[in-house]
Amino acid sequence: MNDIQLDRMDARIILALRKNGRISHQQMSTQVGLSPSQCLRRVKRLEETGVIRGYTAVIDESKLGNDVNAWIIVTLHRNKPGARERVALLLKNRPWVRLATGITGDVDFMIRVAAPRMADFTKILVDELSCNPDVSSTQSFICLDEIVGN
Repeated sequence: MNDIQLDRMDARIILALRKNGRISHQQMSTQVGLSPSQCLRRVKRLEETGVIRGYTAVIDESKLGNDVNAWIIVTLHRNKPGARERVALLLKNRPWVRLATGITGDVDFMIRVAAPRMADFTKILVDELSCNPDVSSTQSFICLDEIVGN
């Protein structure tokens, strides 16, 4: 249950931070209509209550040489106890994973990956995932462009 009470100002602050995690409290105050000290107080409360879990940089993968960005959907073998935990641990420890999430439906994971070349992506897909004994099947989708990113 969510015991945290958020109002419209909190929502405006969150939106400002989603657009620019490095926004100053002065700039934020202009955008949301509160004083800088009120913005600071509210941001601290959002951090302390766990609404804001942290701050991160938005990286241009192509500038790092990662020209292949893709989504991989993974389905696990249903009769293997511990398969989900083992694959989750694998994903947590791979540098090519940009986002991994457990999902509902007939599939188990959706993974965003980045690789320098198609050959590297193929190695990830085949050697790391498809050949994994806990994995029943994979589907991959190459990203053409990013419409909205956060």
